[in-house]
Formats: sequence, structure tokens, C-alpha cells
Amino acid sequence: MPTKIRISKDMILNAAFEIVRQKGTEKLSNRELANKLKCSIRPIYYQFENVEQMKKELYIKIEQYFYKFILDNMIEGIPQYKQVGINYIKFAKKEKKLFQTLFMCDTGLTPDTFVTKAGHDYEEIEKLIRISTNLNDDDIMKFHTKMWIFCHGIATLVANDTIKLTDSQIQELLSDEFQALMLLEENPNNKWVLPKKEENK
Repeated sequence: MPTKIRISKDMILNAAFEIVRQKGTEKLSNRELANKLKCSIRPIYYQFENVEQMKKELYIKIEQYFYKFILDNMIEGIPQYKQVGINYIKFAKKEKKLFQTLFMCDTGLTPDTFVTKAGHDYEEIEKLIRISTNLNDDDIMKFHTKMWIFCHGIATLVANDTIKLTDSQIQELLSDEFQALMLLEENPNNKWVLPKKEENK
């Protein structure tokens, strides 16, 4: 009689990861997991109290994969702060469903906390910005928020297949935005101002 394979928590999380990676979170269910693992749904309930617990642990696993992707794809010769932005967009390009799971859902976070979450360790991000700029403490977060919103907008368009960009185009876009924001920081009065409407006489 063949040995019965015990379904572990890691096996379930790995299977869930692959389902989300290929099909998105909307396709993740106990039945889908059981089919992939070729087992009944009983082992899933044995390893996790409920589906929500499993999804929370899966989310952490996807986050860890995302952080590793960012670090593993750093290239010498490109400023690290810029490289984080490039790899953020590359992740959206290569792992569309995982990016959508992490960054294109209702998080309930405020803009600042969402930026910090997407930027991993904010203290590390702060150091990288200091290397590239002479901004003070108060301006660093504002700068990063504006830069990240631009970067996230591109990544979202890429993840949705709205636009297709080469790596060189991604680099050029981020460089242009970085320089534009730096010019704005140096000349805060140099902003687009809508013309005032003439009052009806």
C-alpha cells in the first residue's frame, strides 16, 4: 500500500502562492487548493483555523517574495533609490497577479503609510534619498510620496497591460520625474498655476 503523503502548511501555502501567481486572488479557494494538491479539503482546515488565516500567511509570503525580488535585481552602476523604483515596476511587469494582490486592492491605508509599506524599510529609503539629494528631513517624505505615486502609476498601467515599456523606457521615465521633482524642490515657486477666471463685469 503506498505511503500516504501528509499535506503540510508549507505545501498549502506554496500551492496557494502558485494559484494566485497564475490566476489571481479571485480564483483562490479551498476547492482550487485541494485540486492542485490532489487531496481533500480536510488537510487545509487541519493546518489553518479558517480561510482568512491562510490568506494572511499567504500575503506575508507574497510580500517576502516581493522584497527578495527587489533586492535580487539590484544592478551596480544605477543609484539604489532609482533601482528600487525600476524593480518595483519590473515586478508589476513580471508578476502581474502578485503585484495586483499586494498593491491594487482596498488596503485601507493612508497615502503616507501605503508609501512606507510599498517602500519596504522607510529608514533605508530615507538613507537612499539622502545619498541622491540634499533634502532635509521634512522634505524627504514629501519627495518620496510624489516619486512613489508616479512610479506606482506606471506600475499599475504595466500590471493591467495598459502600456508596455522596455527597461530603458522605465529608467528614462523615472530619471525625468526625479529631475523634475528636484527642480521643483529647488524652485518651489516654479509651479503650474491655473489662470484666474475673469470676473463678469
